[in-house]
Amino acid sequence: MADGISVWVPVISTLSGGILTGSIALLVSRLNHRYAGEREALAAAERHRHELKIAQELLDKERLFIATELIFLLEQFAEGCARMATDCGEPDPQGVYTPTENLPELIIKNISGDWRALPPPIMYRIHELPGLQNEVRRHLAAYYEQYWEPPYLSPYYRERQFHYARLGIKAVILAQRLRKLVGLPGTRLDATEWSAQLVLSRVWRKKRKERTEAKIRRLRKKTGENS
Repeated sequence: MADGISVWVPVISTLSGGILTGSIALLVSRLNHRYAGEREALAAAERHRHELKIAQELLDKERLFIATELIFLLEQFAEGCARMATDCGEPDPQGVYTPTENLPELIIKNISGDWRALPPPIMYRIHELPGLQNEVRRHLAAYYEQYWEPPYLSPYYRERQFHYARLGIKAVILAQRLRKLVGLPGTRLDATEWSAQLVLSRVWRKKRKERTEAKIRRLRKKTGENS
């Protein structure tokens, strides 16, 4: 019986060695496959990071380009609005006060940069400005016809000053947001007491106060008439 067992010992040893070798080989293969997958994943992640970096650099360049174009236009428009906000007219040969400043014009259709580089809220507000500009013009034209009081035309000028001060402030705020977005220095529109930004703020606050006081007077008058 012992001799029979001794015959099978080499066979069992051989089989066990073969099974162990096969198991090790399978384990090594699996590890190699796993490490290869991890290396590919790391390489793919690195490529993705590199592509994102390049895309961000391109976006930053395009954003800086269009922001520079728009800042120039917006601040130029704000300066025009500041002149309108302080224009009280001068007498013509008939003694009627006529405007001394030309209407500012904001034209953004010639911008060559890619609008998609801008955040949607800023892009929307900038595109909104020309429409607001047209609304102000229509409103003032109707106001002029309704409240035409020569020679000074004071109600008309007060109304015009208020609306152009508000329009100019909107342009200044958008220019400031663009400067901050692309990391440009602060605006030059607040350099002195008579710079456009400060003029617009002063006029807007003053005219808003005047309008509020006028509204209160009208309400009191109406209340007195109805009592």
